[in-house]
Amino acid sequence: MAIRKRILSFTQIFDHRKETIGKCIEKMLFDWGIDKVFTISMDNAASNNTAMLYVKRKLNCWHTDGAILDGKYLHLRCCAHIVNLIVNDVLREMHDSVVAIRNAVKIFKIIS
Repeated sequence: MAIRKRILSFTQIFDHRKETIGKCIEKMLFDWGIDKVFTISMDNAASNNTAMLYVKRKLNCWHTDGAILDGKYLHLRCCAHIVNLIVNDVLREMHDSVVAIRNAVKIFKIIS
C-alpha cells in the first residue's frame, strides 16, 4: 500500500474550542470513509492538542489501529506556521532598526 497525501476539505470552524475542532475533523473523516490515519497537520494552538486527543480516541474506536502507531505522529505541527511565528517574532524585535534604516534611505534619496 502506498502512502498518499491529500487535502480532503476546507471547512469553516465557527469557534476554536477543542470540542468543535475535534468533532469537525471526526465528521470530515467519517464523510470521506477514512478510518485509519497516520498524521494530520495543524498549528500549535493548545485547543488543537486536545482536539487531536479526541480524534485519536474516535479513530481507535472505529478501527483497532485507526490511529496508526497508536497516534504517536497523529498531530504533526505545521512547519510553515512555526517558521511564520519565528519570523514575526524576529521582525518585531528588529522593528526599530528597520524603521531607522528606512528613514536613512529616505533622507539619502532626498539629498541625491
